[in-house]
Amino acid sequence: MSSPDFQIAMARLIASPQLCEQVLLDEDSFFSKYVLSAKERKRLHAVLRQKGISACCSLYRMNRVTPVYTQLTNTCTILGDRLLVKLLEEFWLIQAETTLQFRDEVLEFGRFVRQKIQTGVLAIPFLEEVLGLEMIINELSYLPEGQCRILEWEHDIIEVLRALQSGELDEKNIARAPRKYRIYLHDQQIEMELVRLDSNVFAQ
Repeated sequence: MSSPDFQIAMARLIASPQLCEQVLLDEDSFFSKYVLSAKERKRLHAVLRQKGISACCSLYRMNRVTPVYTQLTNTCTILGDRLLVKLLEEFWLIQAETTLQFRDEVLEFGRFVRQKIQTGVLAIPFLEEVLGLEMIINELSYLPEGQCRILEWEHDIIEVLRALQSGELDEKNIARAPRKYRIYLHDQQIEMELVRLDSNVFAQ
């Protein structure tokens, strides 16, 4: 049975074609970061030189990016392709270990982006609000019916989404208009219900 360090090293290599190229030039620097047996080092040495390693990397990335694109669609749109790819590259290096489950991948990437927002690295209008909504929708989709969440935004999130989908999202065009919504699952569909800002509605 492979050691945990071997599995982590393998995951990091498959996650990054660029890292594979670097390790080919200096294997010792990479291998020294892990507790590997001689047999495990030999296996990794062979893996790096397999013709199929590029296809393996592509398949791995496709499996990891699919949940993000499908569950955080609007977040991806706001980020734009260039920034999204950059964030994914960084995320995959940091979060090399993965279950490849949709729920987990979306949760971890969402947390990663949220941390970037909170630390000021990402300062994109409406990003935090849209990400927050999609994270809640992802969470509720795995819970039994009857569960709900309450979210309050500085802008009308429905107006924000409409503008985003029409390609007209602009901070100047969306006025500040605090809204509170009750979000819940009904008949396997996510529903959103506007509630009064001063209401005492609680999440379940």
